[in-house]
Order: sequence, then C-alpha cells, then structure tokens
Amino acid sequence: MAATIDVQVCTDILPPFQLIKGIDLGYNDNYVFDVTANSQYAITSASDNFVRLYDLNTLQLSHTIAAHKERISKMKLKSDQYLFTVSEDFTLKRWDLRTNNAVQVFKYDKPLTAFDVNFNDSMAIVGTEFSTNSQSADLAFYDTRNASILHVFNESHGDDITEIQCHPLLPAQFISCSTDGILNNYDVTEFDEEEAMISAINSGSSVNKAGYFGPNAEYLYCLTHIETFSLHTSEGDVICDFGDIRNIKTTEVDYAIDCSYDPITQRFYLTTGSNSGTVDFFHVNIGQLQHCQQLKVNCGHTDIVRSLYWNHPTQSILTGGEDGRLCAWQGQI
Repeated sequence: MAATIDVQVCTDILPPFQLIKGIDLGYNDNYVFDVTANSQYAITSASDNFVRLYDLNTLQLSHTIAAHKERISKMKLKSDQYLFTVSEDFTLKRWDLRTNNAVQVFKYDKPLTAFDVNFNDSMAIVGTEFSTNSQSADLAFYDTRNASILHVFNESHGDDITEIQCHPLLPAQFISCSTDGILNNYDVTEFDEEEAMISAINSGSSVNKAGYFGPNAEYLYCLTHIETFSLHTSEGDVICDFGDIRNIKTTEVDYAIDCSYDPITQRFYLTTGSNSGTVDFFHVNIGQLQHCQQLKVNCGHTDIVRSLYWNHPTQSILTGGEDGRLCAWQGQI
C-alpha cells in the first residue's frame, strides 16, 4: 500500500492568485516548453524551435526568434538583457534581448540536453545525451569570455543529463542530474572529475529536475520521472523523502512541475499539476507539505502545465501548457 504524505491545508501563506490574462498561442500542434520573463517581456520556448517574446502587460506577441534547428532543450534568463537557449542542434546560444540577436554561440559535438551559467557569468556548463559511440554523457565547461572549452567530464553520468544548476552564490559549484538516477554535486575550482565530486545521490529512478534551496543554497531537492520528491544536504544526506507525490490526497496531483525558493520569506515550495490543467502550491516542511494555493479557473489551462515562472517579490506568475496557452496570474496582496 502506498504511503500517504502528511499534507495540511494552510491558505494564509500565499495570497490568492487571480488570472489576469490567458491567450491561445496559436502554435497549432506545437506547445510551450519553458516560460520566463524579464522586465519587459514574457518569453516562451516551444516545440517548433522558436523563442517568442510577448509584451508583459498585454501578452501581445512582440518578437519571434528562430532560435535553433533542432529541439530547444532548455531556456533560462540570466539577466534582464541576456537569455540563453540550449538545443539538440549541438549549440548553446546567448541572446541579447535588446536586439534579439545571438551574440554568443557555444558549440559541442553532441546533442545538448541541459545547461547553466554560473552566477558571475564566467563559466557556462552544458550536458549531453548519452552517446553509444563514446559510451558517455558529457559535461562540458566553457569560458564565457570567448566561448572556448575549459574542460570536459565524461565519467560522471551513464545516461542523458536532464538538468544542470549552478550554485547561486559560489561560482565553482554546481549540480547535475541524469536519467541514470544520479544527482551529483561538484566543486570545479580545479577541473579534476574525481576530486571535484562533493557528493553523489542515488535517487533510485531517472531524475527529472533538481536544484538548490535555503538561505545559502545549502540544501538540494530532487524530482524524478516517477514523481518522487526528496530533500538532501549538499553532502548527500537525506533530509526527507516524501515518496510519490501522486499520493497527495487533498487535491489531484498527477506530476511535479518544479520547486521554487523564495529568498525574501525563506520559504520553499513544490508546484504540481493535474492532467486537466490545475496547478497547486505546497509549502515544504520536513516531513510535511502545506497545501497553500491553487490556480484553477475556467479560462486557465485544460492540459498539462509544463512550465511555471514565479516572480516572488511581485507575486506574479506565468504558466505555459500543452494546451497551447500562456496565462498570467497575479497574487492579490
């Protein structure tokens, strides 16, 4: 019998969110992969390999960027000016949103599935698919000043790399995870693959997403493709294993969207979705989740929500789904 997760209802942690605007993106059979925003635009990447910029106030389409020749694996905003995209076309690109031009291209010799750029923008890290030829999935490190390769790790993962996250405070530290079930934590002050490993966490299943949380980003979270959720110290010790989040009984949970840490309140949240388009927010405690808010209205989403961007200071949220809709929500503070 599946274990039931301890879930309490607590509606005073987050304000209620109101749907401000929802638009059909008109992508035909294509759908949104990632959603983010800067001060001017809501930004989407889609399964047609395009990046689109929408006016943040009206959600009217402002610019379309033919970003890549193959699938866009990840998109991340690194400042108000610079957007990065990585693709299975072997490239990581830096886009200047003032001109919508690619101002830097990092090239590798394998399809790229994940990336991040460290907090002081001195190093970019990309992750690859598993190659049967080389019998490895690689982590490649670039100097962002000239897009040259600094080093390559090829023994850390035995399958496709699904996520890379750089530490928000320490420029030489990052984590990577893979469909091999391993979440690795590194310090690459020196590029020695064996010595760089701080910890290796075996999640027991293919890892979907992972990241840092805590006031000094001293903790790690792990979400797997079989919808298990766990918390760990940076040294790899288990803090809490929630198991399968689909065992949550207070609301319909079919999958995890991601986690989000609010540095202002120092609260950590899990966001989940249902196959019918409902999004739920859970405040994460050790051994307990607090169901604190829900996005569900008639003009919202009707299918899986793939991506959620949450601006904590303004309590504004953007969601993108497989229903081809982009929705803007605002916390009623």
